[in-house]
Amino acid sequence: MQIITRDATTQQLEAAIAQNHRDLFLLDARIKNGVIHQQDGLCWTYTEKEGAGTILFPALSDNIAPLNAMMDFYQQHQGKHIGCWSLQPAETAHLDALLLARGFQPGWQPCWMSLDLQTINTGFPLPEGLHIAADNETPLHTITALPYAGDNNSCSTGLQHEDQAQVQRFVAALNGTIVAQTLLLFGGGVAGIYNVGVVPEARGKGIGKAIVSAACLYAREKGYHYATLNANPMGRPVYEQLGFQWIGDGLTWWITDDRLQSRPPDAAGTALAEAVGKGDMAALAAFAGADLNKPLCNGMQLLELAAHCGQPAAAEWLIAHGAACSALDAWNLGWKDRAAALLAENPAEVNRLYGNFQYTLLHVAVEKNDIALAQLALSAGPDLQITDAIHEGNALGWAYYLDRPAIEAMIKAYQSAQGL
Repeated sequence: MQIITRDATTQQLEAAIAQNHRDLFLLDARIKNGVIHQQDGLCWTYTEKEGAGTILFPALSDNIAPLNAMMDFYQQHQGKHIGCWSLQPAETAHLDALLLARGFQPGWQPCWMSLDLQTINTGFPLPEGLHIAADNETPLHTITALPYAGDNNSCSTGLQHEDQAQVQRFVAALNGTIVAQTLLLFGGGVAGIYNVGVVPEARGKGIGKAIVSAACLYAREKGYHYATLNANPMGRPVYEQLGFQWIGDGLTWWITDDRLQSRPPDAAGTALAEAVGKGDMAALAAFAGADLNKPLCNGMQLLELAAHCGQPAAAEWLIAHGAACSALDAWNLGWKDRAAALLAENPAEVNRLYGNFQYTLLHVAVEKNDIALAQLALSAGPDLQITDAIHEGNALGWAYYLDRPAIEAMIKAYQSAQGL
């Protein structure tokens, strides 16, 4: 029987969230007959059928041999969908650099939230005809519009068939039609809420809030003091209405294709990238003759890696030894004058396409809501018709979609001044 968390500090709640996530992913791997490895500060899973693995809140010492052994396993077993979760700051020193050097890309930041179940707000109206039940039996996989209901959805299908003392699913029906679900997992001393999903046609009616509330009240009845979850931007305001509070952001990294098989990192490339990411100048000296413009396994350039990891000295070393510096690299390293100089020397630089998204400097400014960068990009005469490769949107479209009114106004003023 697990110990229930009481009177927790923020740090204790984050630790509980990490343990709750571990329990979730380990349970999912066990159900799917996957590999589970827990040793030397490294906890990871792998499910052969899905080619999917999860690394859970690693706490490695200076010995990174277990990390290399894990990556060898993923490569040999055709791993194509691998994620790593961490609290922030990470328990492993230089975890960011270690993972990026081995093929991972930076991911989204989990938004950790918690609720003292004694303070939950239940004073909101419910849609007429809504019925919510604790239900671990009703099959949902045929409801294609219901998020997290598919047969192959990671960490959803099958979990509800486990011990109800650990897992309880909730299903909501509106006038007899199933419209929402969520999953409650007890672990780490808290009640973790996962897989909150509402069918598109039933959204905006308070159903998501109602089913989360039902799960929280159930957890309170079971004696739990805290509910926890990871919110996305759309869900966070809903959870805040119930009384959830933000307690911190996490970190994730991802491998999302066959890169470990089609373009695996070699030992020398990994060591070079690791030295850049750590800012290890002594280690960098051994790579003076290397190709410093060769993309990493994850598609990043070494200078981009230096900027991402906040290593300006390593970046200067790379440039001095032949690495090409883009305006975006310079800007991200805090070298604003150098970024402006690069654009002045080569005006076409403003239209350079970056990353998998193939977006421009102005797109980046919009994404970051960076007014100064937008001003610099517009001063260089950008081609406003360039669209990114993923969403096929130009910078103005991004500004509108991402609600960047100041930059949107700047782009429109530029268009007007240019007679566009």
